Amino acid sequence: MEKVKNDINYLLDCFREVLEELGELDLVKLIPLPGMDLPESRNILSHAKLTQVLSMYFQLLNMVEENTAAQYRRSLETEKGISYINGLWGNKLKELLQKGFNEGQIASMLPQIRIEPVLTAHPTEAKRASVLYHHRELYLLLVKRENSMWTPREKEAIREDVKLCLERLWRTGEIYLEKPEIASERNNILHYLKNVFPSVVEEVDRRFLYAWKQLELNPELVQEPEQLAQLKFGNWVGGDRDGHPFVTPEVTRNTLSEFRKEAISIHRNALEKLGGLLSLSSALQVPSTSFLDKVQEQATALGDIGQLCLSRNKGEPWRQWINMMLEKLAGGDQNKPLYKSHKELLADLRLLKDSLREIGASRIADSEIFKIERRVSIFGFHLAVLDIRQNSKYHDKAISQLLQAAGFFDYDFAAWSEEKRIYFINEELKTTRPFVLPGMECGEEAASVLKTYQVLAEHIREYGTDGIGSVIISMTRNLSDLLVIYLFVREAGLMQHSPEGMLCPLPVVPLFETLDDLENAPVILDRFLNHPMVRRSLRYQAAKGAILEQQVMLGYSDSNKDGGILASQWNLYKTQKKLTEVSTSNNIALMFFHGRGGTISRGGGKTHRFMRILPHTSLSGSFRMTIQGETIAQQFANWNNAAYNLELLCASVASTTIKHKSLSKKEHSFEPYLDALTKHSFSHYQSLLKEKGFLEFYGQATPIDAIENCRHGSRPSRRTGKKRSLGDLRAIPWVFSWNQSRFYLPAWYGVGTALSSLKTESPEAFAILQEELHSWNFINHTLLNIETSLYSANEPFMKKYAGLVESDSIRSTFLDKILAEFHRTKEIVDEIFGSPIETRRQRMVETVKMRESSLNVLHEQQIEKLEEWRQLVKQEKLEEAETKIMPLLLTINAIASGLKTTG
Repeated sequence: MEKVKNDINYLLDCFREVLEELGELDLVKLIPLPGMDLPESRNILSHAKLTQVLSMYFQLLNMVEENTAAQYRRSLETEKGISYINGLWGNKLKELLQKGFNEGQIASMLPQIRIEPVLTAHPTEAKRASVLYHHRELYLLLVKRENSMWTPREKEAIREDVKLCLERLWRTGEIYLEKPEIASERNNILHYLKNVFPSVVEEVDRRFLYAWKQLELNPELVQEPEQLAQLKFGNWVGGDRDGHPFVTPEVTRNTLSEFRKEAISIHRNALEKLGGLLSLSSALQVPSTSFLDKVQEQATALGDIGQLCLSRNKGEPWRQWINMMLEKLAGGDQNKPLYKSHKELLADLRLLKDSLREIGASRIADSEIFKIERRVSIFGFHLAVLDIRQNSKYHDKAISQLLQAAGFFDYDFAAWSEEKRIYFINEELKTTRPFVLPGMECGEEAASVLKTYQVLAEHIREYGTDGIGSVIISMTRNLSDLLVIYLFVREAGLMQHSPEGMLCPLPVVPLFETLDDLENAPVILDRFLNHPMVRRSLRYQAAKGAILEQQVMLGYSDSNKDGGILASQWNLYKTQKKLTEVSTSNNIALMFFHGRGGTISRGGGKTHRFMRILPHTSLSGSFRMTIQGETIAQQFANWNNAAYNLELLCASVASTTIKHKSLSKKEHSFEPYLDALTKHSFSHYQSLLKEKGFLEFYGQATPIDAIENCRHGSRPSRRTGKKRSLGDLRAIPWVFSWNQSRFYLPAWYGVGTALSSLKTESPEAFAILQEELHSWNFINHTLLNIETSLYSANEPFMKKYAGLVESDSIRSTFLDKILAEFHRTKEIVDEIFGSPIETRRQRMVETVKMRESSLNVLHEQQIEKLEEWRQLVKQEKLEEAETKIMPLLLTINAIASGLKTTG
């Protein structure tokens, strides 16, 4: 923590100088010292710019902590070696060797592993793109300052650059004045895919190869890109239309087009750079006849352009080959690549690499060509696959409208029984006849769905399926929610035909979110996998190079909102086990797509720790995971941190997969008790939510109404936009609001009652729990997360936020229940761990303490501003209320920075 304090004090000194030079002398005294209380003067606490000052403090503190962690890892690697840092390649490869795997076994399994982080624009990134840009610039200066070689003059120049960046950050508005457009969110995702991940992937590969070498493993086993774990990227921006009316078919078309253009651009840039490097002369090394024949053959095929390529760089056939590759990428006057797919580009790269090896230039081939091959195989001609997501209820409306337009008398599809729905779908899939003719009016939802699938059909006819990910059905409740997609596919002309019948070229993926849906998931999946249309479609997708594999997405948010953290985590665990059994019995591999959020309540936390709690055998080789909202910037905004987090993901998935596929499952004695424990926790959690007056308490004791006015995401906070209800409210603002008011309620409520009852009613089970705490990762990880949330909660401010509740009886009823459960949970968790958190997790405790005094001031401000704004809204003084919303939103933003989390 000493480095954190030194670095934050340096930045705060620079910040003070900036404010002094700007004449803001009264603001200088508002800048906090880490861990110190601000003066309690009313003049200071009511200062109009205090929120902005404290927000800057938290932004700088977060940056310093990130850099300190990165520098600590560097020093640790220098002192103790690459295998010492938990979760990274060196550590994971050594762990596999210690468990008895040999180099051949590890190498043989690596290519079977597919890792796919999926970037989403869920509205939890409270910082503007401009602010994130200034953060990146400031972070680079912080890293630059680490170098000990600078002269006093150079150190002063760095300081001046820091001050310049701080001034720009100070003068930049922190929050969105209006909701960002989808194009803005897409550009943010493109920034990472274009400017961050290509170079970061190279670094992660270098670290893997270095670790392999350091462990004295055979380098020939991993010298080709296809011998490494396969990495891809996914994207939801422009494809996720669940509750998002602004994601139109045209937005999807533009997204596919924009991503394709940028993918080709990064490959072109890489080839241009390669052409500059490969200045090899045929006078000094003789190329093989076969390679020269290929060069001539390519030039002839390209006609005049090919001859022009041969006229340049004479005596340098390798450069000439690259020039022709560039021309094929450019596509001549039509600006359309002559390569039909990125695989053809890979074939040309492989030929170039082989020709270099033939002349003994293996170092150049294995370094320069390898990384471009890897880049092309990862990003293709699409950068990241675009998933198409929509809610099952929306599809019900769409199919009802199609039936009505087609003249069906009984067209209310949502009202049909499941048996009737299945029978109808099966009968319809026997024919290629559409419901409606082109140009017919068929309702808003139906038109939107059909136009979306028509966009996909057009793209596939032109470029193939590489750029399109999965069709994901949110809130999958039953089998018909999945099968109905095939009717839309047929209607849009997207179906493929085979001798066995029609099939769908795109994966249809259930998303199980609520606790009820998780419970029903195994039966739904089994029926789905045994449907003839599904089997044909999976075989078709496998024939294109993939293994016979079904993807299933699991939602970590709604299950937590439904039943609290214990019920959510255990039901997700059980569901994965059961779904794995279903897929195994059907001889189909299962790819789990984990819909994790950034917060503990929504499955957040370190990737390598998350991997440890997955049920044994649930990782069969392919792994997808969402990177949501502010988590994208937290993990990948700065290069060092991006490399660390991507390596953490790749190494953890690879090692966990290898262990799941090869090692026997360890039995856990406490597992039989978890059903009863979680049911008790769920019951207590649900009793709070169902008690009369809860929504009134929640609506007034948290800033949910202000959060719904935030402009930090293009998607609405509620699915339908109707009057607030728990069912309609999205899980993100639900968690966000409880965190802002320091209850953290979804991450612990119900746990204390369940554990206390276990101790009283089954002391032997409670003893087993304590024994297995350090041997079973699932229970250890879950309880540590609950403990973290309890420590992050703040009882005095729970009471102060509850003070906003107008009804005395509602306030006292719910506050008493919440505080009683809060104390009960803290006491029982301390007892299970054997000591208080302060004695075991000192680094986390210190991190919280460095923020607490400044957070306290911001909470006081927020409560005051929230009360004032609500009064104006209540009095229908809406214009005056609008003038108060921005200062209130600033407190939300600042507190989010201080807590390092939103929703």
